[in-house]
Amino acid sequence: MSLRNGRTHFFHADATALGGQLERPFVKNIPVQSPTSLPPVGGEAEASTVDFEFLHILAAKTTHTRVEGNFLGGLATTRMTSVVEGFNVLDTVRAEQLVAFISTEHPGKEPDVPRVDFSRTSITDLRIGDAVLKVQLDLDLLNNGNGKRFPDKPPVSDKNLWKRVGQRFDDRGFLQCTLVKKIEVIRGKLPGKQVAPNIFEIPEFGRVHVAELLVSGDSYQLIMLRFELGCATQGTASVSTGKVNGGGH
Repeated sequence: MSLRNGRTHFFHADATALGGQLERPFVKNIPVQSPTSLPPVGGEAEASTVDFEFLHILAAKTTHTRVEGNFLGGLATTRMTSVVEGFNVLDTVRAEQLVAFISTEHPGKEPDVPRVDFSRTSITDLRIGDAVLKVQLDLDLLNNGNGKRFPDKPPVSDKNLWKRVGQRFDDRGFLQCTLVKKIEVIRGKLPGKQVAPNIFEIPEFGRVHVAELLVSGDSYQLIMLRFELGCATQGTASVSTGKVNGGGH
């Protein structure tokens, strides 16, 4: 927590590069890679790994995460970055690079709803089987229109956002959507089928969720890849993830 203009701001951000759990052929946790967390007073933290490989199931050449919270230009600014390079799961889903990035700026006055920026988020060379995919992301999903004004209400209360993502928040004030605008197969044949703009079902593998965004009243969580494995190997895993929230009074 840090004090500015008579207000106390509590920072929060966390990031992980990889993690999950297996249920079959054995019960085992996938070790979390590059976990970082920001103290409520702000500051910075980062972590990295190289040549991670887990039982010939999941691998990454490098992982890196960074969280930071500071006052920039008088605004409480929190940033989260999670990068995974050379990713491979079961030789079925691969990506050259996955980057999750969230930055929030709080106005320091009520209603204290932040500007949210995903501008550095990206997916490079995503492949499923023999198919090479081009992922178009809507990085302005939570932009209020001109990038300068602060929103006057939380995104979960914004009916324009509901229309944009095709759903409204649930009774708990929780909105599950995606940054994916469009995914195209630019080469090769896609195994399985695309069942939603950001979800694929792959025979003898399971489901892949791309660029999930989870929004509640004051938090923003980004998951660049999430797996529901449903083959000889069963379990769940997430790749390149992080969460930012915080607030003041």
